[in-house]
Amino acid sequence: MSDTQSVLLEAEDHLSCLLEAVAKGDRVAFRSLYDKAVPVLFGVCMRLMRDRESAQDMLQEAMLRIWQKAHLFDRSKGSAIVWMVVLTRNCALRRLTAKAPVLSSLDEETVFAAVESNNASDPVLAADLRQCLKKLNEKYRKCVILIYLQGLSYDELACQMGAPLGSVKSWVHRAMRELSVCLGA
Repeated sequence: MSDTQSVLLEAEDHLSCLLEAVAKGDRVAFRSLYDKAVPVLFGVCMRLMRDRESAQDMLQEAMLRIWQKAHLFDRSKGSAIVWMVVLTRNCALRRLTAKAPVLSSLDEETVFAAVESNNASDPVLAADLRQCLKKLNEKYRKCVILIYLQGLSYDELACQMGAPLGSVKSWVHRAMRELSVCLGA
């Protein structure tokens, strides 16, 4: 075993021991766990939340969840850091899903009015775009609306649609291709 491998194993063992102590209510162990895990967990929060303030809030929520759920950690099932990353990621995704706008709350006329107001300088294009959107498969139309009119990212769209990221990216690209053909572009 190399020196690097033994250092990594020691670090993992230390994190596992800290999590097990936290499960017993050890606040000193929690502080140490916090200091060691925050750099990795904050990175996860930044990637998902996209702004520093939201990521900091998410990190605090995730650390609270780790404090509450530490008793569920089982070192025989996996590494401590992976367990904490998964818990953090799930917290962030739940928050993103909760704050994502729900398309069903928008009636069709509101959506088409938004399309027309975004293309007010060209009423013919707005009318054509309205007709082309109506022709899209409902799933594709929903993706286009959420991405372009509601401003969701692909990650947020995947959460909203309850589908894998790769799938929603494909749906958006297909929808755009169909719109392009319909508009004769």
